[in-house]
Amino acid sequence: MAVAIASGFSSNQVQWRPAEVRPVCCEADSAASVDDDDGSPTEREGMMGITPSETDERGSVRASLSKVSDDATEKASVVSEAAATCVTGAASQNGSNGQLGSHPLAWLLSSALPATRNLRRVVEQYFSNVHPLRCFAFVHKPSFMRQLDKGLSSDDESALLHIICAHGAKFLVLSADQGEANHPPSFLKNAGNQWAKRAEFLMLANFGKISAQRLMTAILLHDFHFRLGEYGQALMISGLAVRMAHALKINTEYNSDILCTEEDSNAPSVASRESRRRLMWACYVLDAWAGSGVDQLTLLRENDIKIQLPSNERNFGLRIPSVTETLGVGHVLQFLPPAIVPRRPAANMGIMAYYIRVVTLWKRIVRYVNHLHAGPPPWQPESLFAALDADLLLWRRELPDFVEYTTETIYARLDSNQLGALVLIHCTYHHNYLELFKLTMPDLFKLPKPFTFPPEHQEFLQTAQANAYYHAQQIADILAEAAEHGSRLLSDSLLPFFVYDSSRVMLYYVARLLDPNRPDAEVKLRDAVKAVESNNRILGMMSALFPIAQSLSATIERWLSKVQKTVARDDLLSSLEADDHLESHHSALPNNASGKQDKPGEYDLPPLSLHSLARSGTTESHGMDGDAAARTASWSTQNPHAGGPASWDGTSAAAHQLVGLSQEQSVRSSLQHERPVPLHPLRKFGATQPMCNALDLDDLQSFLSWDMYGIMEMGGSVSNEDMDDSVSQSWTEAI
Repeated sequence: MAVAIASGFSSNQVQWRPAEVRPVCCEADSAASVDDDDGSPTEREGMMGITPSETDERGSVRASLSKVSDDATEKASVVSEAAATCVTGAASQNGSNGQLGSHPLAWLLSSALPATRNLRRVVEQYFSNVHPLRCFAFVHKPSFMRQLDKGLSSDDESALLHIICAHGAKFLVLSADQGEANHPPSFLKNAGNQWAKRAEFLMLANFGKISAQRLMTAILLHDFHFRLGEYGQALMISGLAVRMAHALKINTEYNSDILCTEEDSNAPSVASRESRRRLMWACYVLDAWAGSGVDQLTLLRENDIKIQLPSNERNFGLRIPSVTETLGVGHVLQFLPPAIVPRRPAANMGIMAYYIRVVTLWKRIVRYVNHLHAGPPPWQPESLFAALDADLLLWRRELPDFVEYTTETIYARLDSNQLGALVLIHCTYHHNYLELFKLTMPDLFKLPKPFTFPPEHQEFLQTAQANAYYHAQQIADILAEAAEHGSRLLSDSLLPFFVYDSSRVMLYYVARLLDPNRPDAEVKLRDAVKAVESNNRILGMMSALFPIAQSLSATIERWLSKVQKTVARDDLLSSLEADDHLESHHSALPNNASGKQDKPGEYDLPPLSLHSLARSGTTESHGMDGDAAARTASWSTQNPHAGGPASWDGTSAAAHQLVGLSQEQSVRSSLQHERPVPLHPLRKFGATQPMCNALDLDDLQSFLSWDMYGIMEMGGSVSNEDMDDSVSQSWTEAI
């Protein structure tokens, strides 16, 4: 096998002998059990480092029965019992099975894979919905489909097929639900679970055997468990996956022949090399999210990954070798001859490469937020805060047109089944800013050692907080637009947490940080409520795929209810006409409201009034000077300096202000062509009461201990006897 040879494993170390008899995957008895030595590396390349073997012996499966030793059988049975408890949610109750047995898609609940026609249906669902996300596109689809037609020849290949079908089963049910069919919620939850259980058994029955296919299976199993809310299983599999990557040594290039110009029959092919790279980067991203980006909890370091970034999907699919950049912008591998390096290596990169870079930035941000006092304070030009902000801006400017979030790109990616990946990368970018600006909301995020901003830097603090609100609203806007094209585009398992954090930041900002004396305070409050309501509807759409979305949605509904109860009913009725006038003419509330009630709008919550909260006379607009008007515009949730309303430029006014603090001369000079943002001094007010007293801070901190990337927060219920009090409390709060 190519990967085994590349990683230094001999054929004696990496064996194909099954731990137990596997099920027939494609066509009853056509699959054969073949030793790894039966095929050369070049014959078994492609989708997982190998391609189909030319050997097909019908009797090999039956013959293997007599060769399994008693010890191996006993070990396999023990592992089988353990694996049976790892993937939950299968239709185990007789009553449920009876109801679903006559369903036209009941075969999705079976433990055996379906016939060829239905098998292709679930496989295509996987490649359309899961394959494009994050770094899951490590399976070379043309090679995989060819292998599928010829029949699989090993347990490793069978395990990979089973987990691919398990993922595809969920989306087959989801696509059927969009038509006239109406499936019970349990059906979607249970679809494909038996196949995932089988894949996990095949991987764990002989987990000391290491191969690229097993690593692919582990990565997809991790995501499968994470989607079902089985975070303990996902955590353990993440560690197994990273150790497999270490053993396979896929963190380095196979050799210096990146373009595969040398004739070497033992070297992996173009598709196999690219598959190896993508597999390594998938492990890196998995490790980053699973370890919270914290150095002590992650197992992979950027300096140890000495491979180039993945190429675009076209080059991978067509087996076109290409040179791309590394993690460093404008850098390539050192050993490459200058003659083969193109003028713009980045032109060979796709969405996956830019996603890897934004995840790397996220890890750096987490490291900084966890060690805030290790360097200069954030308002100083030489601070790490300024450098990280500049790096985020640089990442944003380096995005090619085909990764921009524009109307043209949205429909182009929708056509290529990559809109979900486009949504994820831009949501991750804006979420990075929420992570960076945590230091400006220490009470909300319970920072152990927060910064104390002196009075002369209050403007910096307020601008950064407004920037956090802006990026939280951008996440809501992106997901709302994506939801119009179908819930399957909201299928990445990280998105529910992005939605939740977006809602929490917006409500905290308007309830606790926003000055109710500001002329536009009520407009901003209404905008925030509408955005959070939109987020809550999106969580409802996600709940079919992610059980955690239901809990997050219930919490957000409670927040919205508290906001609604903050304002008295009489004040709401008296302000309806004034609110309508405010939205129509973008002016402040008139002093004399007629009290006429408008028709109910699209949103459930009625318009909110600040009459009972704001100080007397502070909402009057008469005599507003030019500076005040400019301030009102500068606090708009839509970035006026991003190329127009249709632009999805993530750089807000605060971001443009902060980029000047960077020490990097190249970043500073590259921004000279941009229009500077006029900054007006913020009006200083005395102490004011929060806009929404009912929305208490403790409630906004619900699920705060649920760190979607954390290790302690991912486990199941753990007794106090098993660990110390602090760790036990962390696990309990998370669940």
